Amino acid sequence: MKDYVTRMKEGQTEIYYVCGESKKAVENAPFLEALKKKGLEVLLMSDPMDEYCMQNLKEYESKKFKNISKEGLELASGEEEKKNVEELKKANENLCTIIKETLGDKVEKVSCSERLASSPCVIVTAEFGWTANMERIMKAQALRNSGMGSYMVSKKTFEINPTHPIITELRKKVEADKNDKTVKDLIWLLFETSLLTSGFGLDEPVNFASRIHRMIKLGLSIDDVPEETPTPPPSAGNDDVPDLEPENEMERVD
Repeated sequence: MKDYVTRMKEGQTEIYYVCGESKKAVENAPFLEALKKKGLEVLLMSDPMDEYCMQNLKEYESKKFKNISKEGLELASGEEEKKNVEELKKANENLCTIIKETLGDKVEKVSCSERLASSPCVIVTAEFGWTANMERIMKAQALRNSGMGSYMVSKKTFEINPTHPIITELRKKVEADKNDKTVKDLIWLLFETSLLTSGFGLDEPVNFASRIHRMIKLGLSIDDVPEETPTPPPSAGNDDVPDLEPENEMERVD
């Protein structure tokens, strides 16, 4: 912690950290993108005990700890950058509303993200709730009560990257026709892939696979062909079926 504080950027007031299932998982987490771009150091934690410890460690040398997988991360610095962030939020208000209407109670809210650079979207959790990693740990408890901690289940915020090509094109589609049938599928696909990249599991993997298959068919220009009704086998009295003579006299049954 002492070494981290000595390396903090000028104006940095928080110690950034993230917890995950493994070192590789947290190194590639989308939460890190903007912080890497800005050269901000992040503590990577991959031991299950880290989740419990960090709930009780609030600060070090007056520097507060900040979990970058939770909401409330503000990275914009300078008036011009903050103004740009506000303009992007305003331009995407309608898209955020449509996404929230489509996903319903699957997410608490939809907003523009400051933590993304190369990913189109990510799912973060409430500041005082469980992270995706903590939810995974609690679900893995052998003697857990099925109703235990239901009040702590992750309240998800779906954050979109307003500068990503996928999001800008999706916004254009919504502005042109919000009832476009492909928009709903695209929103659900983005949400479900974000669940996976953010450390959550899928409640309905079959539906996710079906959407992926539809996208693959679209990419291969394959039309959906209805399943053919199987032809029933010919009846015993069908004249078109030749009588098969037994090969051996012993096979003949009187």
